[in-house]
Amino acid sequence: MKEVSPMKAIRQKCLDCSCGSSEEVKNCFAKKCPLYQFRFGYKLDENGERKKTRTISEEHLEKLKAGRNKNLSLIQ
Repeated sequence: MKEVSPMKAIRQKCLDCSCGSSEEVKNCFAKKCPLYQFRFGYKLDENGERKKTRTISEEHLEKLKAGRNKNLSLIQ
């Protein structure tokens, strides 16, 4: 049996509860359900928007870009 992440399991439960309709999951009225804020397979913030999990510093971003450029030069 394939292992499923907790977020995917919650998403599947919400789809099951909504008869397989993602539109019904979106329009879910069970706001007191403990799974409500996770119903899309990710956590929502207090405004109902997708919660950002982390921010990347400028220094880290520059290192990522440098690594990508180095890898691209190896390919060419």
